[in-house]
Amino acid sequence: MKFQKSYGGREKYKSVKYKKDLVGDCVIRAIAVGLDQDYKQTFKGLLDLSWEMLNLPNSWKCVEEYLTRQGWAKNKPMRNSRNRKLKVGQFPMNGVYLIQINGHFTCLKDGVLLDTWDCRKSSSNTYYTKES
Repeated sequence: MKFQKSYGGREKYKSVKYKKDLVGDCVIRAIAVGLDQDYKQTFKGLLDLSWEMLNLPNSWKCVEEYLTRQGWAKNKPMRNSRNRKLKVGQFPMNGVYLIQINGHFTCLKDGVLLDTWDCRKSSSNTYYTKES
């Protein structure tokens, strides 16, 4: 599995050159990349839904509802033969996965982790896949 630095399209609208430019937008970035959406479109969609739900746009309830409305399914954590949660780097190499890890949300797309930092060694929790 490869790692590729990705800002989810945020770099089209704001500077991402310095550490001070980074914000806690992992949910928006991961969803924008996973759904092949524009960063602003994803941000606005989450903001509108959060207003409707009276919740924060990066709350797990809001994220789950947004992804459900987009045709994505929530899945229990993948486990290995010893019943341990898979690390992000152990996920299958094909398909698109939006993966929740402790305090973070990331996108794995066809064997490439697209994020601002390399979280391949982090244990995965819930993950989302596109319903067929």
